[in-house]
Amino acid sequence: MTTQNTNQASNRTRMLVIGVLIVAAFFGAYKFAAALSAPSSQGAAPVAGVSGAPVAGGGGAQGGGGCCGNGQAPASGVTGDTIEGAAAVEGDVQRISVDVSSGTYNPNAIKLKAGVPAEITFANGSGCTGQVYSDELGFFEDMSGGPVTVKLKGLEKGEYPFYCGMKMVFGKIVVE
Repeated sequence: MTTQNTNQASNRTRMLVIGVLIVAAFFGAYKFAAALSAPSSQGAAPVAGVSGAPVAGGGGAQGGGGCCGNGQAPASGVTGDTIEGAAAVEGDVQRISVDVSSGTYNPNAIKLKAGVPAEITFANGSGCTGQVYSDELGFFEDMSGGPVTVKLKGLEKGEYPFYCGMKMVFGKIVVE
């Protein structure tokens, strides 16, 4: 009987040690992930693929939403610094180009005229901004291979958000 009791005690101890190791690994991984996504104000070297500048989408000092931020879309579609740009009407269509070279949308608040077809050209992107999509407008485009032009029929007045492929960098189309 004592051998059986010793084996049971040994098994319980083994299971307890395994459980403690699993819990420690979970919390260690959580702290590591939290440290990677937290904005740094100490001037530390940036982590590859992580944007920390205050940009469209609200990364850096403005708080979450920037690429690899908290992933929560703001109600307005844009946080942080708003960079407005109005499309130029050329004949029967309005056109505007959006630069994504800094890992943000520039402009991130695109003004369009209601009822006029639009062409929005998104420059070559990578990482988070290698894709752009809008559930509301029904488009998804991959810019990792080069610039892409999104063609929209004349829209009704309102605001239409768009996002990077990870829904961490935001912009909006404002139709007036």
